[in-house]
Amino acid sequence: MTADAVGGVWRYSLDLIRGLAAHGAEVLLATMGPRPSEDQKRQLAALPNVTLAESGYALEWMPNPWEDIESAGSWLLHLADDFKADVVHLNGYAHAVLPWRRPVCVVAHSCVFSWWRAVHGYAPGPEWHEYRRRVIEGLAAARAVIAPSEYMAQAVVEEYGVAYKRTCVIHNFSATETVQSIAKEPFFLAAGRLWDPAKNIALLEQVAPHVPWEVRVCGSNRGPGDSTVALQSVHRLGMLSYPDLLTEMARASVFVHPALYEPFGLSVLEAARAGCCLVLSDIPSLRELWSDVAIFVDPRDPDEWVHELNRVVRHAETRNSLGELARSHSARYSADYAIREYQRVYHSLLDPRHSSDTEAAA
Repeated sequence: MTADAVGGVWRYSLDLIRGLAAHGAEVLLATMGPRPSEDQKRQLAALPNVTLAESGYALEWMPNPWEDIESAGSWLLHLADDFKADVVHLNGYAHAVLPWRRPVCVVAHSCVFSWWRAVHGYAPGPEWHEYRRRVIEGLAAARAVIAPSEYMAQAVVEEYGVAYKRTCVIHNFSATETVQSIAKEPFFLAAGRLWDPAKNIALLEQVAPHVPWEVRVCGSNRGPGDSTVALQSVHRLGMLSYPDLLTEMARASVFVHPALYEPFGLSVLEAARAGCCLVLSDIPSLRELWSDVAIFVDPRDPDEWVHELNRVVRHAETRNSLGELARSHSARYSADYAIREYQRVYHSLLDPRHSSDTEAAA
C-alpha cells in the first residue's frame, strides 16, 4: 500500500491497515512525500502485521515530480517483489502503469483537476497536462478504481474518461474510538491544512470578528514551498496530536468546514462522531454525505456564514439536536463495513477468473 503523511490519507491508511490486520493480512506501507513524523511512526508501530518503508520521493501533484516518480516506481517494484505482495493498493495514480505482475487497485482520494475546478472555477493550465496524462494512464491500468464518495467517482469519470462501471464507492471511515462524552463548550472548531486554499480557512478569518464565540482552527499552516496563510482573527491551535484533536472535537459545540473542495472529509466525520453541530460548505460532496443532518452555507459568502453561526449560537436546542443527528448519521460510515468492502475488492482481484491486466485496462 502506498501513502503520504501530508493529510487524511495517513489516517485512512492506519485505520484500513488496522482493520485488515485484524483479519490476518500483512501490509507493507510505502510512503512518499514528506517523511512521517515520529508521532506518525509511533502510530503505525502500534499496529500489528505492518512494515513501514519510507522515502522522500515527490508526490505526483507536486511541481515537476516526474523524475522522482520514475525513481519511486523502481523502488516500489522492488519492495513489492521482496515483500511477495499479492495485491498492490495505490493511494495515487501514476504508478498503476508499472509492470507489477500482480493486481492493482487505485483509490481516488482527490485529484488536481477536480481540486482546481472547485477552487478556481476552471481547468488547470498546460503545466498540468503531463499530470493529467499520467493519471489517465494509471486509471486505465488499474484493475479496480475506488472512490470515497459518489462525487469523487464522478470526478474521475468526467476528468479522465474512466468508464463509470469501472468505479466503486467505498466511503471513508474512522476506526478510532471517540472520546468519552464531555460537556460541550461555546466555541467553533475547524480543522485542516490551513495553507490549502481548498480548505477556505481565509473565510473564517473574515467571519471570526462578527460572531460571539471564539473560532479555533487546528492544522498545519506550512505548505509546499513553505507557503503560509496569515491568520489573526481566529485562534490557531497549531498541529494537534490525533488524540488531542479528538478531545477538542468532543469539547466543541460546533464544527465549521467552509471547504471549496472536499471529496470526503475525515475531519467532518470525526466531528460528527463527537456530537458536534455541523456547519458545512454547500458543495455537492458534503451534501451527498451529510444531507439533512447539517447546516449548509455558501462557501463564498462570508455574510451568510456570519448569519448562520450567530443563529446556532442563539438556538441551543437546534444546535444540540443537529449534533445528535450528526452523531447518529456518522454510524453509516462504519469501519467494519468498509473493511469488508475492501476485502471483497482484494479477493475479486485475486480470483483466477478475473480478467487479465490488459483486458481490464481495455
